[in-house]
Amino acid sequence: MTDKATTLAHAAREAAGSCALVRDPASFSFLRKAVAAVMTVSGPLSPLALFRILRRVAPYTMVPPIGVAFAAQEAAKAAEGGGQIVECGAWMGGTSFAMALAQRRRFGRVRAPVWMFDSFKGLPQPDARDGEAAFRLMERQPRPLAVPVDTVRALRDALGFGESDAPIVPGWFDQTLPQSVAALRAGGGIALLRLDGDWYESTLTALRTLLPLVRVGGVVIIDDYYAWEGCARAVHEVLAAEPVVPRLRTAPGAAGAWFVRAGG
Repeated sequence: MTDKATTLAHAAREAAGSCALVRDPASFSFLRKAVAAVMTVSGPLSPLALFRILRRVAPYTMVPPIGVAFAAQEAAKAAEGGGQIVECGAWMGGTSFAMALAQRRRFGRVRAPVWMFDSFKGLPQPDARDGEAAFRLMERQPRPLAVPVDTVRALRDALGFGESDAPIVPGWFDQTLPQSVAALRAGGGIALLRLDGDWYESTLTALRTLLPLVRVGGVVIIDDYYAWEGCARAVHEVLAAEPVVPRLRTAPGAAGAWFVRAGG
């Protein structure tokens, strides 16, 4: 049986074990997307191991399965050399926890702590550089994506991770990121940086503060590059000032963009 057929068979068997999954069309949709994701995104984790991670974190992320799969596989690779993994814009922590679970699956433990930065108060207000679509979103949802930080801590505990595995840092990026630079540098720098801050100012702050800490050859993932005007503006503004300008690449499934930190 091929690897793909094995994954499909195991996924179907595990899905059939849950009556809720069998009866819920949304769960069937997730199953289809998750299987497609694990067969598309390659890396150290097997398709079946990756599928199980996606299923575990699905209720706690709005990132599509292929985006979570890409982050998890990159985390499993990046952690080989230690250092730190950082996500700016963690929401309920689903994608961050996927990156921690990927390490535990590959190494038996978290080798590169996954730092989770978020206001946990929802998105800040956009500005003119973010475009009209951003303002329309905020009109519909005055404080989208707010979640109590204690909810995320409880989920971390339930998954068997501690503060040293997945530090949770609540607050706005312009305050928390500069305060964390020394600790991130002392921990060996950033091996993988994932940005999910939506707006121009959030993305600009994260890149200006953290990109100097990303190791040469480290991967930076920008979730919102294609989704929000301000995010793309901030990325281009920061990268244009780099001594060696990185080349942006489209993430699998067009779930954002990514680049490799260049030397210079």
